[in-house]
This record gives sequence, C-alpha cells and structure tokens, in this order.
Amino acid sequence: MKNLHLLQIFVLTLFMLSCSADDSNSDSAPLSDEPGMVATIDGGTFNNFLFTDGAYQASLGTNDTMSIDIADALGNQVSLFLNGTNGFGTDVVKNMGNIDSNNFMTYALIRPSSPQISYYSSSGNVTISENRTHPTTSGIRLISGSFNITASTLDGTNTTSMIGSFTELEYED
Repeated sequence: MKNLHLLQIFVLTLFMLSCSADDSNSDSAPLSDEPGMVATIDGGTFNNFLFTDGAYQASLGTNDTMSIDIADALGNQVSLFLNGTNGFGTDVVKNMGNIDSNNFMTYALIRPSSPQISYYSSSGNVTISENRTHPTTSGIRLISGSFNITASTLDGTNTTSMIGSFTELEYED
C-alpha cells in the first residue's frame, strides 16, 4: 500500500511539473483537447469528425500539394486536396477549382455512406487559419482552418454544401 501511495505522489508531481511549463511562445502552445474536423452538410450535421470518433490523415504530397482525408465511424468520408498555390501558411485561402503551375487542382470530395454518392466541389474555399510547428515533436506541424464548399455529382443531378472546420491536424513536415 505504501508503494501505491508513493506512485500516486510521483504521478501527481509529474503532472504538476508539466503544467508549469512556460507556454508564451506560439510554437509551444498546448495542443487542442480534440483535434479533428467538424462538418455540416446541407444544413445537417455530417457526423462529428472528432479524432476520438473517426480517423484522419493530413499529408504533404509531391509537387507542393496537401491532402486532408477524414472518415468517421459510420463510413462517411471527406477529402480536401489542396494544390501548391500560395503554399500552406497561416491565412492562406485555397479556392476550389484553382489550378497551380504543376496542373494540380484544389478540390473537395464528399462521400456519405448512405446514400453512397460522390460529390465533387464546384465552388468554395478552404482557409488555413494556422499552420505551426508541433510543440513537442520535431518534424511535425499542426494545421487548422475552415471551409465553405458547394459540391455536386458528376452528372450534376445532386448538389450539396459543406461548411466546417479542422483543428490541429498533424502532418509530417
């Protein structure tokens, strides 16, 4: 019992020490409690893409591109493909349909699980509100932003709109 009590004191001490770190530098700010994505499609919640409820992958691709792919536990999927126009820094706006110097287009793909229809962006944008160095892991960055996108099926018979945000998604620099 004495060893258990000492272990509890040790863990509490470590917790208190970690909370006392100076976080005045923006690169050492604490991580959000719930990184992930929240989206509303056609005025209704397209589930909550919080990291604890689904999965995401943000990654840099070839020729200065970025892909953000999100899926929830129900099988709903959203992909944001961002081309290299103006980079991926804080306050950069990515317009749907923009084609960069490498002929890559910025677009969104929305795939609800039911009904299984693919919607491709026709207009809108993604605004990167923050892109910063991870405070504790080298070679990793955190990206946050918002989006407002209109998308339709390839044949144009169905249209949808999607608004929302993503918060502190990790990707390799």
